[in-house]
Amino acid sequence: MRSFWCFLLLHLLSSIGRISAYLLPSSPSSSSSSLEPLNISRRSFVKQAFSPLATSTAFAFLFAPQHAHASPLTLGAPAPDFSLINSRGEFITLDALTSSKKWTVLYFFPGAFTSGCTLEARKFQQDLPQYRELNAQIVGVSVDAVEKNSEFCKKEGLDFFMLTDERGEVSKKFGSALSIPGFGTFSNRQTYIIDPSKNVRWIFVDVESHIPRHSTEVLEKLKELQRV
Repeated sequence: MRSFWCFLLLHLLSSIGRISAYLLPSSPSSSSSSLEPLNISRRSFVKQAFSPLATSTAFAFLFAPQHAHASPLTLGAPAPDFSLINSRGEFITLDALTSSKKWTVLYFFPGAFTSGCTLEARKFQQDLPQYRELNAQIVGVSVDAVEKNSEFCKKEGLDFFMLTDERGEVSKKFGSALSIPGFGTFSNRQTYIIDPSKNVRWIFVDVESHIPRHSTEVLEKLKELQRV
């Protein structure tokens, strides 16, 4: 968590020109040494702070790999219960998700339509047939409004739905909430594998640094857990 705040500080500073020469592509406008007042919307903040450029640069300097035990949840213990509206306008609970005796890949992401979240969703969609072969379902969670998540799913042609955790309460239960002064609460990019008995079997907390291969890693871990 400490390294994440360092990353946010560096990225916000780069946004107002203090270290843009090191983090951002050069442009005529970036050559000025004057500093403009920071004026950024919540949506723009998410797009910039979780862009591939910002995250890859920050991770290269600040982040060390984390492991499943870094989460406040205990592996093998019941997952926190919840009731949220999905991108199809339906109320979804943990009981409803596990009633079909499927494994659930519950992944939290910062914001729909951002480049990192779009790439992550596309990879899950691409691998969806493999998840189905393993009797598993993909479910996304973010603080985005239902309408926004719905538009995101339609635009990307996703065959799985997103849950809206608008106040970040479920994200807090799972230990993936990030409260940023002036911008509110976001869901950190983390993924949880939940078995048909509603137990947390694995937690991926170091997702941001390797989004392109994350779905492959989840599939591998899912196969491993099902062999036990």
